[in-house]
Amino acid sequence: MLRKIIFVMISVTSTLLVATTASRACSVCFTGTSDSVTDGFNASVLFLMATPYLVVGSIAGGLIFAYRRALKNREKVETAEPIVHLGWHQEDSGR
Repeated sequence: MLRKIIFVMISVTSTLLVATTASRACSVCFTGTSDSVTDGFNASVLFLMATPYLVVGSIAGGLIFAYRRALKNREKVETAEPIVHLGWHQEDSGR
């Protein structure tokens, strides 16, 4: 098993050394500046950069929406007529 792993690693290393175009770093280095692969690579990088901002923004928007909704509900409750309590209170009885 160890010989098989060593053989595969040597094969991959020799292939990358011989075929230098396969060992280039990115699509811009591989194809140039005006290619569809380069445009796709750049678009994917922008998408990956924008995703955390979209997630945090949507969470913040949801929290703001919930806060404003709670404020509206609180205003409705406060403007309603108070409930009359018909219970007996010691301090109101005069005893």
